[in-house]
Amino acid sequence: MAMYRKPAAHVPKPPSAAADEEDAFVAATLRASQWMRRNTKAVALLLGVAAASVVAAIYYASHRRALQADAAAQLEILQQRIDAGQIDDVQDDLDVFLDRYGGTPQAPEARIALAQALVDAGELESAAERLEPMARDVGNPLGAQAAAFLAAVFEDMGNATGAEALYMRLADQAELDFHVREGLAAAARMRQARGDPAGALALYERLLEFPGGLGPDLALTELRRSEAASALR
Repeated sequence: MAMYRKPAAHVPKPPSAAADEEDAFVAATLRASQWMRRNTKAVALLLGVAAASVVAAIYYASHRRALQADAAAQLEILQQRIDAGQIDDVQDDLDVFLDRYGGTPQAPEARIALAQALVDAGELESAAERLEPMARDVGNPLGAQAAAFLAAVFEDMGNATGAEALYMRLADQAELDFHVREGLAAAARMRQARGDPAGALALYERLLEFPGGLGPDLALTELRRSEAASALR
C-alpha cells in the first residue's frame, strides 16, 4: 500500500531583481512626469536655454573659423608688402591687424613680422617692446623664435646682459633642439667675448655632448672650445 505524502506547503518565491528595477523605473518615470506637469514653465525655460547654448556654440565656432581664415589672408598680404620693401607703410597696418586679430593663431607671426619691420626701420626699442611678451614663453616654438630675435636686438642695442640671459633661457628651456643649440652657441660666444673663458668652455662642452650631434657646426664648435680652453692656461 502506497504511503501517503503530505503536500509541501507552498513557499512564495521572492520577486526577482529585474522586477524590482522595473518597478523602480516606472515609479521614477511617473514622478518625473508629474514634476514636469507641475513645472511646465521651468522645463520650457531649461529647454530654451539649452537650445540657445547649442546655437551660440555653433555660431562661435563658425565665427572663429571665419576670423582665422580672414586673419591668414590679411597676414599673407601684409607679408607680401614687407617682402616688397614697403616697411614704413606696413607698420601701422600690422598694428591694426594685431588689434583686430590678436586672439588668432596668426597673431604671433604678425608680431614677429612687425618687429622685423621695426628693426629694418632702425626702431630697435619699439621692436623689443613688441617681442618681449612673446619671448617670455620659450617653451613655445614661436616664443623661442621671438626670444632669439629679441636677444639679437638686445645685442644691437648694447644690452649684453639681457641678450645673454635670453640665450641661456633658450638653452635651458626651449623645446626644439635647434633653439637649444642656438642659445648655447650664442651664450658661449658672448661669454668668451666678455672675458669669461671658463663660462664659455662649459657651454661649448654642453654643445659637444648634445644628443644627435652638431652636424656642420661641429668643427667650428670644437675650434671655439679649444680657444676657450687655451685662454685658461
